[in-house]
Amino acid sequence: MIIESKEVPQANSLLSVVQAIVNIGNGARKDEEIIRNIPNLTADRQGRYYRLIGELLGLVNNVHNNATLTGSGFQVYNNPTTQNPHLIAGILGMRVFQIVLPFIELRGTVTHQDLVDYLVQLDVPLAYSTIDRRVSSLLAWLRELHIIAKVGNSFRIKNMVSPITNTFQVTDDHFPILPKAGTLKEYQTVQQRVSNADKIITVYKNAARLERANNAHQALVNLVAERIRNAGGIPKANQFIDLATTLPDDYIFEMKSTTAGNISAQVRKGISQLYEYRYLENKPNATLILVVENPLAHDEAWMSDYIEKDRNIHLVWDGNNNLYGSQNTRNKFPFLGLLP
Repeated sequence: MIIESKEVPQANSLLSVVQAIVNIGNGARKDEEIIRNIPNLTADRQGRYYRLIGELLGLVNNVHNNATLTGSGFQVYNNPTTQNPHLIAGILGMRVFQIVLPFIELRGTVTHQDLVDYLVQLDVPLAYSTIDRRVSSLLAWLRELHIIAKVGNSFRIKNMVSPITNTFQVTDDHFPILPKAGTLKEYQTVQQRVSNADKIITVYKNAARLERANNAHQALVNLVAERIRNAGGIPKANQFIDLATTLPDDYIFEMKSTTAGNISAQVRKGISQLYEYRYLENKPNATLILVVENPLAHDEAWMSDYIEKDRNIHLVWDGNNNLYGSQNTRNKFPFLGLLP
């Protein structure tokens, strides 16, 4: 089972979700208070549904059925519209959308029935008729947020990049960052590998938190993510992988901020991480790209040959907000717009 039944929301109106957040911000704590003055909502159980949705969105804390807002919840409370970036980021981060959106991306276009059948195939523990109804709500939310667009009787991805992170953030490490088959087995394989590597995953998460606090590191991520978006790809990340995308081949990126004193150590870390990421994600054919903050010094130039020819990892470096690479790397990745 990939997700639980409670993770598939049963609320038709996104505006009602926003109003429930406003009510909680105004002091509503109990179920009946959360849905007060929301049209067509009267039953206490509906208050429980909306409180749970707030929790799934990361907007509500709940302790013993006593609801309060999180920091992101207050952002929505202060700007209660369906286009609030924190609301959109919360929806993109919900596990059900983390499954549904990559499936739509994989297929190009899908119908309502395709999504119902897909959730059934993933063993979502709900009755078929219930899944059918909830898919209608999921699609309505995504259309209202302009994440998907309707084309005839089908739907396609319009924009699934979070306005907060400029990436599609895969919130569960056990979900594949670049699903290719969209099957239960694919999810189970990544889940097993990540679970088995729990200790090193913790190390990578801690290291990533430190790296991402560095402005230079974030600048590298933003620079490459922008190139990916401009090429029609979707930049993706999770708690330890800086960037990954499919264009249409699979690519995994590791960014390293560097100084004159740490370049060798950072490059070595990046090489080992990229190999392990590729294994954990079960992507043996993914192209690996190491992006460093500064060009290699003259006495470090041998590392470029080692990285690219011996390790088959492509090296890219920053220079005044431009990306540079070898002739071979420039030829292979025109979408990155590399300079010589």
